[in-house]
Amino acid sequence: MNVPDGTVGARFDRLAERIAGALAAQCDPEAGFPDTEFYGSAFAAMLWQRWPERFGSDVAAACERLKRQDKQARIGLWRNRFHWEFVRFALADLFRSGPVAGYRTPEDVLGKTRFVGNRVANWALLRSTVRLAGESRLQQGVGRVERWIALAVYQKPDGFIEDQRGAPTQQYHAFATALLGYQIAVLGESSAGLQERFRSALHALVRTALHDGEVNAVGRGRFQSFGYAAAALAIAFGLRLACAPEGSIKLLRAIADRLEAALGPDEALPLMITQIDETEAVTPAPEHAHQQRIGWHSYNNGPDYLAFSGAILKLASEQLAATPEPGTPLPLPLEDTLADGIRVVRNAAYSAITTLPRRTITAAQPLPYIVMADGARPLASYGDEVLPGSIYTALSLPLPVFEQRDGGFRDLLSGTDFRWSGPDKIVGETATFRFERRFRFEAGSIGIEDALTLTEAPGHAMLHLPWLTLPAEAEPAAGTGAGTAFALDGARLKSDLPLTEVTAAAPQYGVSGLLRIWSHAAPPPPPGEIAEARYRILFTA
Repeated sequence: MNVPDGTVGARFDRLAERIAGALAAQCDPEAGFPDTEFYGSAFAAMLWQRWPERFGSDVAAACERLKRQDKQARIGLWRNRFHWEFVRFALADLFRSGPVAGYRTPEDVLGKTRFVGNRVANWALLRSTVRLAGESRLQQGVGRVERWIALAVYQKPDGFIEDQRGAPTQQYHAFATALLGYQIAVLGESSAGLQERFRSALHALVRTALHDGEVNAVGRGRFQSFGYAAAALAIAFGLRLACAPEGSIKLLRAIADRLEAALGPDEALPLMITQIDETEAVTPAPEHAHQQRIGWHSYNNGPDYLAFSGAILKLASEQLAATPEPGTPLPLPLEDTLADGIRVVRNAAYSAITTLPRRTITAAQPLPYIVMADGARPLASYGDEVLPGSIYTALSLPLPVFEQRDGGFRDLLSGTDFRWSGPDKIVGETATFRFERRFRFEAGSIGIEDALTLTEAPGHAMLHLPWLTLPAEAEPAAGTGAGTAFALDGARLKSDLPLTEVTAAAPQYGVSGLLRIWSHAAPPPPPGEIAEARYRILFTA
């Protein structure tokens, strides 16, 4: 079905075709992609087959490479297994319309098939989808059971699907939601329970969206192209199935804006659409080569994410082909919610998302990640993959820190149970202290109050409260004195206490890049007394 010109579906279609061309230019028919890949050839074939006259030889070459590949061999620096779930999903879609390049079925290409069996939501739902796409009634039944178990374990009461329990990620929530939509719209799964699970997940996706098409700001994979493409597909399925929330078309257009702006001169979409990985120099050189690129995880490969994004955007455009698009779509509604452990505020001036601190710092955003209506982003995005010798550490999070007598620093994460106490207060407790952070979300500002109470005599030389890890470009505002005001992107930070830069704990990195640490250091309070800090983000608009 042709996509009407001028629609967001047509924009995704054009993006997908440009990515298809970029993939073909990168890929040698015999040797494949120059970089490591896990499933790039499979998703590239899925994408290329949409234009068989132009890319038919590329599809045939990809199938032949997959047929030759040793499925038992370990891949890449981390010796990963063959990604059966991803490859089988792409080939199941590739062969939906019949034989391809002389092959009748995915099994003709892959031989004896199996699964890796990773126990996270997106892999479980991929397995479920692959089983449902096959012809075996037994495997289809197993796929339905697998889906039911995955949703029972990972989907929260208000719809958000965590990829791992207690670690929300917008990217993999979007992908899990898209897989549910695929099962309904493409594979014909029609149970009322599944449709309600999908509707709830889609509403959670739109509920947590920020201004500027930002649907991938929290958790593992934030700012990666994979998440924006998956979100586009999930919303497209919602529109096709007539259950998309208000503002969905407007959000899709904003996602298209972001992806089009990120497309490179070679018509490839960067893995990190912020392109921070191309501009930020990591020094000293990290132990793991992937962390030389800000935001990349140990399992990330350029060909995989480019091919996946192209194929998924093409699939989104196909769902939108039959969906009427209003000339003036409704905007995203205002939002002021705490749901599934994620605090979201969205008003006319700004949007903000906050999550609890966690030992798995990849999912932690204990200060709001803010996107202004004009796209400005005042504060940092924190956390990322922690590996041996990682450039991402707990000291990168904006939480109080104890300075020890030997000059070392101790963070609050170890052994601390953080929870929400109402929509605007985070509480963290251990046997030795209680920490509270309160927020005041107002139209022109966000106020933060931190309070720490010790329950036993402190054994540390100093308490750093607040400990603010700000974007590296943040500077003390001229003429304010004593480090109490800082110029941010589109905003100012004002502190009631004077702040001094802490260079002894540098360098620290987040997914926004290099961070600078500013703190107020003082002796810890006696047991029972409260140490407090107040600061505000003022929007300059």
